[in-house]
Amino acid sequence: MHDISARQPVSESVFDGTISFRSGSVLPRDSRWETEPLDQGLKIIIVESGGLLCKLPGGSGKRISGPCVCAVWNQDESEGMQRFETGCQLSYTALSLTPSALSRHLPDSFAEQMQASFRLAKSAGPCLLVMQTSPQIQSLRAQIASCPLQGVTRALYLSGKALEIVAYTLDACAPRPSPTENELLRLSSADIEKLHRAKTILSERMSAPPSLGELSLNVGINTRKLNVGFRRLFGESVFEHLQTLRLETAWQMLNSGNISVSTVAYHVGYTPAHFSVAFRKKFGVTPKSLRG
Repeated sequence: MHDISARQPVSESVFDGTISFRSGSVLPRDSRWETEPLDQGLKIIIVESGGLLCKLPGGSGKRISGPCVCAVWNQDESEGMQRFETGCQLSYTALSLTPSALSRHLPDSFAEQMQASFRLAKSAGPCLLVMQTSPQIQSLRAQIASCPLQGVTRALYLSGKALEIVAYTLDACAPRPSPTENELLRLSSADIEKLHRAKTILSERMSAPPSLGELSLNVGINTRKLNVGFRRLFGESVFEHLQTLRLETAWQMLNSGNISVSTVAYHVGYTPAHFSVAFRKKFGVTPKSLRG
């Protein structure tokens, strides 16, 4: 930000200049394009009010109007241009993290995350993202402005707040994965009742359960919604739930009385050989070990 204001901004450098703050207001006397050096690293500007035009190398002018958050990611020595609106006061807080600050405080994968968030090639120049100011970032800006600490404790406090702002900014601009089928599916109250009914049927008929198609017809819901809805509601597919139900019932039977392993196996719908393999895989012990 260029210092053409009725009130001069206050600059603070934290931890040998690797994290720096600049906060204040700008009230421009005229409107003209001005050049500003862009340091390497990440710069985040929280614009509380006012507006300006901003231009990066190779791009067209972009109007920025508060309240908003601007994030500039730069990997090379470069310059940007900006033009303030005459008579319109701009209030802002800016923080910059140098490459050494990023490497010191953030994991090695940070650069790759920035490439994905800003959709950049590794050789790309500076890039600007503008997004709405979240309540969390608004709160952090207020905490920075009202920090009562001084000296080393102030540096520690502000550095922590800077990293919090970076975290919320990156989270806001990170690419989101496409919603899964499970997330897209909508379940009505009637659907939920049918899924609970299907669960009851599996419990009642675990030794000879219906097929997925038969179960679907029995409760009046299509097979896709039955399986995806089952995973949404109970955390397992229909088959997974049936297997869990069988094996947990078998465990209870083996622990509750003098019942043979083969009797338990047939009761829950397994042959003895398949039952022993599935039981050991789930519980880490053989069925015979529970018989003493």
